Amino acid sequence: MRLTIEAYGPWISKELDKQLRSTRTKAAKLVDEAKRAVSEAESFYQDLARKGDRDMATKKDAASYRAARVIAHGAHEAAARVKEIVIPSETSWESLKIVKDGLSVASRSIRDLRDSTARELSGFYILDMRSFGGAMDRIAKNDERLSSFLEGEGSRLQRARTITGIVESIAAARIELDEKMKELDTVRKEMELLKLSESELASKVDQLETNPNLREVLDIEKELRKESRAFRAETLAHLQRPLRRLADLGQRGEYPLGSDERDALAAFVKSPYKTFLSKSTGEYLAKILENMKKAIDSGKMEFKPKKTGRVSVQLSQLIGTTHLAQKQEKGRHLLARRRELLRSADCKDKYEHRKTLLIKIEERKRQELEVSEKIRSASSMTESVNRRLGELLKQAETKTQEYVGQKVELEGISL
Repeated sequence: MRLTIEAYGPWISKELDKQLRSTRTKAAKLVDEAKRAVSEAESFYQDLARKGDRDMATKKDAASYRAARVIAHGAHEAAARVKEIVIPSETSWESLKIVKDGLSVASRSIRDLRDSTARELSGFYILDMRSFGGAMDRIAKNDERLSSFLEGEGSRLQRARTITGIVESIAAARIELDEKMKELDTVRKEMELLKLSESELASKVDQLETNPNLREVLDIEKELRKESRAFRAETLAHLQRPLRRLADLGQRGEYPLGSDERDALAAFVKSPYKTFLSKSTGEYLAKILENMKKAIDSGKMEFKPKKTGRVSVQLSQLIGTTHLAQKQEKGRHLLARRRELLRSADCKDKYEHRKTLLIKIEERKRQELEVSEKIRSASSMTESVNRRLGELLKQAETKTQEYVGQKVELEGISL
């Protein structure tokens, strides 16, 4: 039999009601008997307490007065204990357990009161104490009956408790699943908007780059980046560490360098290609390399022979050749052309606008990464809740087969 989750709760409750009708009738009868015993006991102890209070007012001798006071105190305490017993109106397993526990606690407490009271009475109120114990015994017997019932036939009432717990857990899981699904849908829509925004920004960039002047500026910048990488990787392949060592020697005064040359070398270490192309510092490179060769030849660089050999070979390829001049001329020509193109207000505006758009695109990508993590987290939590819901449905199907002997298949999970 296939059932929706919504239909399962009312259906299983009705089926359990059929099976447990007899058990609940017996349970209700036991509760009524317990309620009657509690009511009678409370009435008896209250009457006995009033009797003790009256005797305290009329007894003249000390022994009788003391006995009246003891019986009054014991009866008041017993009435208070009985009054604490809670008798719920329903007949579920939980309510029977509450009644049983209340009876058990009260009977133990009243038994202790009876024993302590009887020890102090010294022959007074003998008949009253028998009735005192009788009321207590009736409470204890009801406790025993309920205990026996709960351990036997009454244990079947836990089926309703178990099924109710599963149904409530299913309802809670479905609410949580709906919330997670909405959350997942929200972040997915957020991602769609971000990608749409990024696409629109990229289209604007593409549109700007159709301008021939701006296109040329961008090609020049690409070529300059290529030249910068080649300058570091090829021209300075074995010279970057020696340049830093020479700069340290110059700063410490261990190798003589002019102040302008020392400043140029410091800038060159930080930004080689930019410094190489600069009008103010680029002219010092040849002299810096010559000083490096002298420092290596003098042994002040303190490199191992293998490293020294590599550096010397590379220096010989640069010093006294046109290689550096050609690379410098090419780079400066590219920079000059770039400056010339950007003197145009239109080209410069497009260039700056493109930079702004690229910054926005990077921001969208950063936001997309954050939202992507939110999607991953929401998907994971949704799957987790969905698995838990599936486990609860399987549990409900198993318990239904066990409790009512009918095979059901629950439906209603979807992602």
